[in-house]
Amino acid sequence: MPIFPGNPLEKLAITPDVVDQTVDLGDMSVEEALAQVEQLIADGSAGRVYGLRFDPPKGDGTETLFQPLGRFLLQARRQGRLSRCLPAAEGNGYVIRLADK
Repeated sequence: MPIFPGNPLEKLAITPDVVDQTVDLGDMSVEEALAQVEQLIADGSAGRVYGLRFDPPKGDGTETLFQPLGRFLLQARRQGRLSRCLPAAEGNGYVIRLADK
């Protein structure tokens, strides 16, 4: 069994102190939020790190932005538009790093 000197997942994490700007998507519909993030990715500077925040689950069964935004960001990463995309530790957001253009 391998022995790791510390947590190997720490290298994968984007810590909050490296976030250049936080974008609040809390009061937006899914369509509005995806359009806002699309514009952010299109207009942003290469290598810039964004924290995307949205409202946490309310417990009433309504969908949050977690899944639709996650699918959108995964597609952007596959297209090479993002170099990193990770859920925020709190579960109510994502941290993304724009790819070099």
